[in-house]
Amino acid sequence: MKKYSLEILPKQVSNIGKLNTDFFADVYITHIPGSSLDDLVSAASTILDAGFNPIPHIPARSFPSANVLKNTLTTLKRIGVKDLLTIGGSIKSPEGPYDSTISMYRSGVFDQLEFEQLRIAGHPEGNPDDSTPLKSLEGKLTWLRDNAISTAIVTQFCFSHEITNRWISHIKNILEKLFITDVEIHIGVAGPAKITTLIKYAKLCGVSASAEFLKKQGLDLAKVVKLSPSKIIDQLNGHDQIHFFPFGGLEEVSSWISEQISSTEGAEL
Repeated sequence: MKKYSLEILPKQVSNIGKLNTDFFADVYITHIPGSSLDDLVSAASTILDAGFNPIPHIPARSFPSANVLKNTLTTLKRIGVKDLLTIGGSIKSPEGPYDSTISMYRSGVFDQLEFEQLRIAGHPEGNPDDSTPLKSLEGKLTWLRDNAISTAIVTQFCFSHEITNRWISHIKNILEKLFITDVEIHIGVAGPAKITTLIKYAKLCGVSASAEFLKKQGLDLAKVVKLSPSKIIDQLNGHDQIHFFPFGGLEEVSSWISEQISSTEGAEL
């Protein structure tokens, strides 16, 4: 079966044993502004030991100097990290010399270390930190292509399949224009969670979702306690993989996937 990926905070790494390696391969590690960059390294090491592929977030604006970036990347490479998610980050003002993902690329630091993939973020429902996200994405894709570096596009969690499917079409048009044929699109989806929890995280992350928006998706918030990922996943088209944000907990996501597999196998009998 094709495996899923998911995103965790460094503090959740102690629960990594609750994940099934049959379901998941890639585990992304979020960096929270103000937290220690050493947390990324420690979490990545634990995830490797558990049999998963750790993919730390590398937020450009959070690195105070070129040396700190290089030392962090060198340590991640040394412990066995192969892939990174390179992002601008959620802080507005750079703490050092990098104001964007592309500025990190142009510094040359990645040329020296040769990670297998430098993955990039996508924002189907908008990016509060970038007024021209598609233009920025095209710039990163162009640079990665020109430097023969493998990538994949991994998105923020989405609520609207209609908006997301249109975005996927836009991305495929960009890839075709750039003569790029080997980039996967991984769509972010919230794992099973309470409606109130989803709305809270949506507002924090700048996703264009609210109680009113969710109602427009056919949900009665007075009756629906938890939202299943099925509602959006079943209506997505043109993507390569699902990337989970486990707001309801790691066990909830694993249980949901087990149920989906069991119901599919039952239907085939």
